[in-house]
Amino acid sequence: MSYEPKPRSGRSHVTDIRGDKRIQRMTSSQKMSVREITEAFRLQISKSTVLRRIIESGYMTHAKMARRLPLSKLHISKRLKWTRNHMSYGDKWMAVLFSDEKNGISMDLT
Repeated sequence: MSYEPKPRSGRSHVTDIRGDKRIQRMTSSQKMSVREITEAFRLQISKSTVLRRIIESGYMTHAKMARRLPLSKLHISKRLKWTRNHMSYGDKWMAVLFSDEKNGISMDLT
């Protein structure tokens, strides 16, 4: 009597092993988002499928950013003082580069 695995119930995966490895590579080496991976994939797969494959691999883990404490009264007063001192900055603001460190986005106002 030879052993053969029982057929699994449920729907089969849209991606095969090679596709799963490709998703892992895109996530780790190219720092691509789930949306970008979905668009780059040749097959018609959803974002939730890509996210599920990343989680199933156990290679990548999702971690929320640590919450920041609210500003203290001292910090609020220092910020207000700074803004009041720079309100009359005028056209000099056009040379200022604003950046959002959390998202890595920067705006150049020139």
